[in-house]
Amino acid sequence: MSQFQSTTDFELKSVKIYPVDAEKPLEIKQLVQHIDYVEAVHLPYVSATMVVVDSAGLIGSLPIMGSEKVIINAKTNARDEVTEYIMRVWKIGNRYTQQNKQAYTLGLVSEEFLNNETVRMSAPLVGNPESIAIKLVNELGSTKTIFSESSLFEVKYLPNRERPFDIIGKLAGKSVSPQAKYTTETDSKNKTAFSKDNKKTSGKRLKGSGGFFFWETNRGYNFFAVDSLCADKDSPLKSKKLETTAWGPYVEKVANQSDGADDRYTILTSQFTSDVDLMKGLRFGRYGTKVVMFNVSTGQYSEYDYLMSEAWENMAHLGGQDGLSSIPLSQRKMEAFPSRVMSMVIDHETWYNEPGPASPEPEDGSKKPSSYADRQKYYAAQAEARFKMLTNQQAVIVIPGNAEICAGDKIDIRLVSKVPSSEQKTEPVDTESSGEYLIGEVTHTYDKQAGANGKFTTTLRLMRDSFGMKGKQSAHGSK
Repeated sequence: MSQFQSTTDFELKSVKIYPVDAEKPLEIKQLVQHIDYVEAVHLPYVSATMVVVDSAGLIGSLPIMGSEKVIINAKTNARDEVTEYIMRVWKIGNRYTQQNKQAYTLGLVSEEFLNNETVRMSAPLVGNPESIAIKLVNELGSTKTIFSESSLFEVKYLPNRERPFDIIGKLAGKSVSPQAKYTTETDSKNKTAFSKDNKKTSGKRLKGSGGFFFWETNRGYNFFAVDSLCADKDSPLKSKKLETTAWGPYVEKVANQSDGADDRYTILTSQFTSDVDLMKGLRFGRYGTKVVMFNVSTGQYSEYDYLMSEAWENMAHLGGQDGLSSIPLSQRKMEAFPSRVMSMVIDHETWYNEPGPASPEPEDGSKKPSSYADRQKYYAAQAEARFKMLTNQQAVIVIPGNAEICAGDKIDIRLVSKVPSSEQKTEPVDTESSGEYLIGEVTHTYDKQAGANGKFTTTLRLMRDSFGMKGKQSAHGSK
C-alpha cells in the first residue's frame, strides 16, 4: 500500500554531495527546497536546478567549487522503486543572504557533458553514424547504456578538433533511417514533373524522410531516427531496437468531476503553443523545397523538387491524418512554387581513389561507387522538413509526477471537447487535439514547500506532425 495520500506526494530520501576528490558525501536533503530535472530530445545531456536554503555555510565550508558529484534519491507515488539522479555541479547562481541564512541555486548536468567541453577529436571517424556515436560517448568516459539504431549510409568524417557531442549532432542531421524508402523520379514521357495544381516543376523529384535525434535520458543515451520514434509498434518504419509504447491514456477531467479512474493518469493543465504556422513552414520549406546541386568533380548541375505531398506516405505519423487526402488543401497548393531553395556543392571523389566515377547514382555508370559518397541528396531537404514537420502541433501539459516518463517517449492524451455541452454527449473528446504525441521535453518538479508531503509534478512539452486520433478522420484535411 502506498505511503502517500495524493498522486503528487513524494519523499526526498536523500541528496548527497561529494566534495571534489572525496569518497565520503555530505547529506544535504534538509537544505534542499526545490528541484527541477530536465531532459529533451534535442539535448545530449540531462540537467537540473536545485534550490538550497543554507544556514550551515555549506557553500563556503565545503566549499562548492564546481564538478562535485550530486546523487538525488526520491520516492514517489508513481512507482515502487526509488528514483535516482546522478549529476555534477556546474554552476552556482541566484545567491542572496537574509539574516543568518543564504539561498542559492545549484546548476547540475550529467558528467559527460562537462567532459565534452575538454575533449577534442582529431582522428578521422569512419563507419556508420551509430557506431561513431557510440565510440564518441565512450570517449567521454561514460558507462551508461546506449540505445541506438544504424543509419542507411556509411560516413567518413574528419573532425577539426571538434567536441564529441557537436560531431554526433552533425551526424544525426545527416543520418537516414534504414527502414525509409528513397527515390528520385522523373516524368518518363515529358521529362517534366507537375504539381497537384498542374504547375511545372523541375522535372526531378526527391522523396523520403531523414534525420535522427541524439539525446540523454535517465535511462541512458539514445540515437534514433525521427520516424522510428513516431512509428506504431507494427510499422515497417519502426526500428526493432526501439521498444517503447505510449504512456496513458492521460485524461483531462472537467472540474469537480470524478469517474473513478486512476487519478495518477489525469491531465492537470494543458496549453497549445502552436497549431498552425504557415510563415515558418514556408520559410523552412516544409511544404516544398527546391534542391540545387553542383558536383565540383564533374561539373554536373542538378535541380530537384522535394514536395510534402509526395514524401508524406514515406513517413510515420503520430496523428490521425493518414494518406495524401489528409494534408490540408491550402498546404498542397503551396507546393506549386517551392518556398525554399537549398543550394549545395557535392563531391563524391573526396574519399575515393579508384578509377572511374565515384558517384553512386546509376546514371553515372560507376561499377564500384564510393562507400562514402556525398549523400546530401538523400538527407538535406528530407531531414529539415521532417524536423520542422514535428512542430505542426505543439502542446504543454502538466500531469501528476511520473519519474519513469522520459524524453523521446510517446504519450496518449484525451482532452475534453470544447464544443457546447449539448454536443458533448455525442463526442465528449476533442478528437483533433487528442491522440498520440512525441514527448520532446520533460521537466520533473519536486517542490518540498508545497503541502505536507511536497508536490511532485511532471511537465511535458509535446509535439507531432499531424492532427487527430488514430482511427478517426481528421478535419485538418481537404476541408
